[in-house]
Amino acid sequence: MKNDRSHRKALFRPAFPLAETLAVTLLLLAFPACAAKTDSARQQINTGVLKLADRAVEAQAAQRQWPDVHSHFTVFMPAAVASAAPCPQTPVFTASAKTLPRLGYSVQCPAAGGWRFTVTVKADVYVPVVMPARDIERGEAITAEALVLKKFNISNQRGDVALKTDEVIGLTARRTLRAYAPVKANDVVRPLWVKRDQAVTLVSRNGEISAQTSGLALKNGHQGEVIKVQNASSQRVVSATVEAPGVVVAVQ
Repeated sequence: MKNDRSHRKALFRPAFPLAETLAVTLLLLAFPACAAKTDSARQQINTGVLKLADRAVEAQAAQRQWPDVHSHFTVFMPAAVASAAPCPQTPVFTASAKTLPRLGYSVQCPAAGGWRFTVTVKADVYVPVVMPARDIERGEAITAEALVLKKFNISNQRGDVALKTDEVIGLTARRTLRAYAPVKANDVVRPLWVKRDQAVTLVSRNGEISAQTSGLALKNGHQGEVIKVQNASSQRVVSATVEAPGVVVAVQ
């Protein structure tokens, strides 16, 4: 059973001419008891688990700050539900699995001679994610023009995906990024601003006082990383933060 949580307007035409429609309406009003119908056990279960699944997705969306979420649910019930009598009381729902994409629920009818079933809901959750608009080669700096935002089903996605282009603009591709595939956190690295054995400017700061000298990088350094640098004058090895291409600041 599939259920789409997007809001759609149903467009329809009356099946009867106006006069016949009014007659049918009056007949229904005259016999309300005959028109009333108790929900089946399947309907009771379906309605309950869909509400819970929707809340579970909303909670995760708020926690992970997913924007513009669109959800689609597929409910899987045991075959025995079809022959179960409607529960005269409100069924009790207990979550047994809360990890996307599969949500599990135990459903019990608390009335005498009631029933208990285990139901699974498959949740497909679509959110806009960052994708390359073209292939981005390994080691290439990522620019805004190379990125797009497209909706993607993240329910089965392993690893965090980028939701904002600002998260990856200016970073470097760790590997070749294929066009229209989600950009994950481990796909990118901060730009390599210092290479091992490169001559660098070593800056020392003490309050408002700043001094600089030459140094030698002893390892590669990406933006913001702390690396070992040898002071060219004193030969002393110090820890320094990569602040700009070819520039490091001694750690106090």
